[in-house]
Amino acid sequence: MFINFVAFNFQSSDLEAEERNYLGHHVGLAKQMPGLKFYYTGRTMPVNGVKPEVFRAAILGYESAEIAATGAKSDLMPPLRADTQAHLKDLRYRTIDAETIVPFDSRKPHQPCFVMAAEFDLEQNAGKEAAERHYLDTHTHIARRLPGLRNYIIGKLDPKNADRYRIAILTFDSLEALRDAYRSPIGRELVRDEEATIRNARVWRLDARVEV
Repeated sequence: MFINFVAFNFQSSDLEAEERNYLGHHVGLAKQMPGLKFYYTGRTMPVNGVKPEVFRAAILGYESAEIAATGAKSDLMPPLRADTQAHLKDLRYRTIDAETIVPFDSRKPHQPCFVMAAEFDLEQNAGKEAAERHYLDTHTHIARRLPGLRNYIIGKLDPKNADRYRIAILTFDSLEALRDAYRSPIGRELVRDEEATIRNARVWRLDARVEV
């Protein structure tokens, strides 16, 4: 799977008008991209009391990088690019070679959800291969058991547009559902493993909805 993650601000300070254009026009164009498998977008939220530097983010998933590249050559790109230039700024891109651990099979368009995306490095005291093996064989098997987890995607970030090694994207019905998951015994076990294995984390929180 191939994922585009993009975070941004709006050009205008009239957020209500910009939101109407984004959700009513920009998203409508992007949803038609050939090969698009899923699409979430949401307003960013503070993390540990720190206000985010960008207002909104979107996560778009494709079957492969080749399919995404084909879609980028479609007739939809000129109007989508024009709308981006007219209305969006401070864009921050991530491209991700990803795999789905827990599929979101029950999702529906305009369904509210809460997305946590964490970029991070791995603790490598025992070497890179051992770190990868622990992450894939142990950490992800703990995380996939979080109560209320709707969707779980992991991947490696393209170093051309990221300063961390990996990303994990976890989707819940709401922020409270995420909090409940991390308060559970499985959540506490996951936190302990995160403290031992995850380094240099950057966390995004999105008050989001499903578009595709």
